[in-house]
Amino acid sequence: MPSQDQLSAILPALRPAAGTVVALMGASAPARTAALRALGGVTGDGGALPDADLGLLGGEPRFFPWLSLAENLAFALPKATPFEREGLIANVLVRVGLAARIAERPGALAPVELQRLAIARLLLLRPRLLLVDQPFAGLAAPSRAELAAFLPELCRLGRPAVIVATDETDEAVALADRILVLPPRPGPIAFSLDNLLPRPRDARSAGFLALRRELRHVLHKEAGHDLPAVETAA
Repeated sequence: MPSQDQLSAILPALRPAAGTVVALMGASAPARTAALRALGGVTGDGGALPDADLGLLGGEPRFFPWLSLAENLAFALPKATPFEREGLIANVLVRVGLAARIAERPGALAPVELQRLAIARLLLLRPRLLLVDQPFAGLAAPSRAELAAFLPELCRLGRPAVIVATDETDEAVALADRILVLPPRPGPIAFSLDNLLPRPRDARSAGFLALRRELRHVLHKEAGHDLPAVETAA
């Protein structure tokens, strides 16, 4: 990945504007996380609770363990009246499938349910900058696909600036307006791709498949691998 000095020099050009999405790919997962934090201007404890300025969606979302789900989500609505807060929280928990768990504490939830709760919090917060750091990587494929379906809405709701660290080419092409491939060792950005496909992006369209194929070629080249024959026809 780029060195800290190189990142400092290129940050203004790489940080997304409001309403746009930048995806970080390549290198290792820790390197992508470091670049994500640098681009997002995150310092100190990366596990801090999200707020209206900075929303975080990572592998280990944090909540107050002694509070119920509803009480945790209430912190996302400091200006709402009690009546408004109750209705908004009930609605968002229905959307993420946790309505029946509203009075429980976060410790009673499974990892996939904690991610649903994290998504509910972000849907309420509508942060100005959203950092998405491979939040579903440790989940089974069906759960990962189910939760990833919320990402386009999170990227669109309130038009935040969004930075996504991912190793999924389909996710990057579907979400990002610009895709950056990090090198395996410190150095300049290996590849930058502007994604001009109109939204919503159809994963079966010729344009989507062409961008995915180009991106996979670059990733395999940077990793020092030949592209499998089956990928050349994808």
